[in-house]
Amino acid sequence: MAGRASSAKGLEWVEARVSNYEEMKKFYRGILDLSLNFEEERKDFIQFKVGPSKTYLALLDTKKTGMTRSKGFVPTFEVPDLDKFIRSMKEKRVRVGRRVAEGDHVRLVDFYDPNGNLLQAFEWKQKK
Repeated sequence: MAGRASSAKGLEWVEARVSNYEEMKKFYRGILDLSLNFEEERKDFIQFKVGPSKTYLALLDTKKTGMTRSKGFVPTFEVPDLDKFIRSMKEKRVRVGRRVAEGDHVRLVDFYDPNGNLLQAFEWKQKK
């Protein structure tokens, strides 16, 4: 499977989808003292560094983004081509979300494992 457009390149972040974004941001930044990696200009998505780990912890504001709320965390996989990934998952009869979300720097889609757990795939937008 290595190198195919439908395979994950890595686990980039795990995401909590929250309706109390500012409160959660204060907890992870102030109480847990996690370092900021990145925050969207719209203040609806933030990533924190977790020690030397290469996987980030992220928060997504469900009120501002309209994304599906989830209990727990959502593993987010980087894929080289999101459209090919979506087609491949549908061909394999994997349940895929109806909407592709557009961030400032990424395109994302929800999909589900056989147990109904929410997962997410993304691709980086090309710089113009």
